[in-house]
Amino acid sequence: MTSGPDRDQARDLRALRREADHVALDGHATTSARPTHRIIATHLWTMLRHLGFTDGRVLAVGDGAATLLGLPHNDDTSPLSVVADVPAAHAPSSQLSVQVRTPKAHERFDVVICSLPYNDVRLQDPEHVVLRRAVQAQLAVTMQRLTRPGGYAALLASHDLMDHPFPETRRHLHLGADLLGAVRLPAGALRRLPGLDLPTDLLVLQRRPDRASTRSQEFERTTTIHVDGRDVEINTYFENHADQVLGAVGADPLAWGPAAITVSATPDRLDRDLAEALGNVTTHALRTGLTYTPHATGVEPEQPSVADLTRRHHRREAPTPSRPHLRRADSHTGLEP
Repeated sequence: MTSGPDRDQARDLRALRREADHVALDGHATTSARPTHRIIATHLWTMLRHLGFTDGRVLAVGDGAATLLGLPHNDDTSPLSVVADVPAAHAPSSQLSVQVRTPKAHERFDVVICSLPYNDVRLQDPEHVVLRRAVQAQLAVTMQRLTRPGGYAALLASHDLMDHPFPETRRHLHLGADLLGAVRLPAGALRRLPGLDLPTDLLVLQRRPDRASTRSQEFERTTTIHVDGRDVEINTYFENHADQVLGAVGADPLAWGPAAITVSATPDRLDRDLAEALGNVTTHALRTGLTYTPHATGVEPEQPSVADLTRRHHRREAPTPSRPHLRRADSHTGLEP
């Protein structure tokens, strides 16, 4: 049983961690990531054009939504949810027909771009980490569901969405979408402030048409690597595609739990490195046939829920029951009087 002084010390440590988190979260809320979001938007839209997206309805959600959509704006605030009709001639910083609103549950979009909450904040309190992970997981699956079959979802997420050893969230994403590729941004790429130095991942997924076979990159599993004298978990996608990690991999010795992965790089390389990494994603998608599928005319059928997809997945994995032997009509069963 923990003694009184030990309990007091543990309570003090928890209070310090929570205070550090509040400072970091406040810095996240009051400091704009617009310069980096503009770089991401430029190369993301270049990739989408190369993959065949010319026009359609786009949803942008989260921190920097307007910037990631390519909208011009001069202040440091941005709406958290923007719906835009993108014409064929659209380029970043051009005018669009937009609506600042939240999406409706029945809507489906050709492209969804989402910056998941607090994806660059290096949280200290374990409860805060678990809460963010749960929120990001739910929102990631929701964004995938809001993407119509054949369309794309681009997610900016904390690295632990990919690196967490339990694959449930990634498995749910894979049930309905194929991963074209991912890019791991270095720590501090979005905001160069203490506490805002968590590596951030850009995931690009294509919503898979119902009952279509997967052509996804493998991203469900993780593996353990030894770096800086410590063991850290990393997604097998990044282990097998080191060029998609924009910097040097290191270990972040957390004050609680096992060490986590971190990535360090010089800031002036981000623009060039991101262009090259998303070019790799484009090349893979073109080679494997994961190009953009234009929206078919007519009424779109209702899409299956995550629960439906999960049940279908389990049915596919279940062994086929043996069929009863069919007796001839004139054969004897042995039960006749």
